Amino acid sequence: MSRMFSNLFRINLAEYYLIDEIGNFVRISPRPKILFDSDALVIVSSLDQKIYNFTGINAIDKKQAAAEQLAKNLGIRLGFSVEKIKYPAENIPPEHLQFIEYFADEFYLPKMPVNTSPHYRCYFCEELLVRSGNKCSRCGKEIPKCFVCDFPILYGDMVGKCSLCGAVAHLVHFYEWLKALGMCSNCNQKLHPEGIIPIIEDNKEAFFEELINEDLDDENG
Repeated sequence: MSRMFSNLFRINLAEYYLIDEIGNFVRISPRPKILFDSDALVIVSSLDQKIYNFTGINAIDKKQAAAEQLAKNLGIRLGFSVEKIKYPAENIPPEHLQFIEYFADEFYLPKMPVNTSPHYRCYFCEELLVRSGNKCSRCGKEIPKCFVCDFPILYGDMVGKCSLCGAVAHLVHFYEWLKALGMCSNCNQKLHPEGIIPIIEDNKEAFFEELINEDLDDENG
């Protein structure tokens, strides 16, 4: 099993508890939405045998205290260690970050907004670009587009790859599309959510190089 698929199983098998404004918690399902920095989320990972206490840097004291108590109680009951992580932060490992960037229910969080401004930042090097161009003037790379919404994929966006055809899309949009239709919009083949391979910061350069090489091989026959 690849590392990416392993991470998806970790996400699907975990239990998620979201803390509300008065310190109560509710169990939620993992869905592809982005956690705000004012939220607190406690995750029970049976595969890791750990309790993850993710608290946003702007979460109110009541949320933080409730999350800490819940994580402690679950850790004692299950015999798991507790790991506290502030979000966002530069030192969060990519596999842990995936827990909170796949997760929550539409009742709590809105859909990912689409950036429609005339300028955006290159997905690869963060150069500020004019939207009308299709290549970065700084690094020379072609700007990838989401095959679901047809908007550019920007610096910092979470991206997913279809394991059947290799097409890429915003991770949130890809999951929403599969939830509605159950197939990849690019190759029109049936696809389970576990068939989406996340592209993280550590592997995006290598992944897109592979795509370019595959295209060249196809052109050369």
